[in-house]
Amino acid sequence: ISNISPGTAEVSSILEERILGADTSAELEETGRVLSIGDGIARVYGLRNVQAEEMVEFSSGLK
Repeated sequence: ISNISPGTAEVSSILEERILGADTSAELEETGRVLSIGDGIARVYGLRNVQAEEMVEFSSGLK
């Protein structure tokens, strides 16, 4: 690596810092239709990755 010009080494260093500092977290988001709500239970249609009795969080923050 001793034959790398200073400009190339600087660019490499900047890229390495950005890659290491990148946020790699991901969130799954699905859209469905609320059919009914009552007694703390929501019946929702269209959420393919949700199982029966699973806790979900709505965009309003309601769980």
